[in-house]
Amino acid sequence: MKFDGGDNGIAQFGGISGRVFSDRGTGVRVRCEDFLNILSRNPEPLVIVTAEGFFTKLYKYATAYKGFVFFTESLDKLELSSNIEVIQATSISSEI
Repeated sequence: MKFDGGDNGIAQFGGISGRVFSDRGTGVRVRCEDFLNILSRNPEPLVIVTAEGFFTKLYKYATAYKGFVFFTESLDKLELSSNIEVIQATSISSEI
């Protein structure tokens, strides 16, 4: 699965703002704490995770909620609760 983006604007979701990409769907880049908040709202959360980089690991996360794909990146691995289904991917394109 690959998430790509193009030249897009700003979106707001319940007070959460981020850049929207719509090349292959509608998605929003959010801060890590907002991403975790979205996961807590989802009754059956699913997260796609990658860890990319040689010297510095960059963790990328994507999840779907109410028709949007939410995306975040972090230098630190996020603590995900045990009820979250996690899919390890080789890469997620975050060009948004």
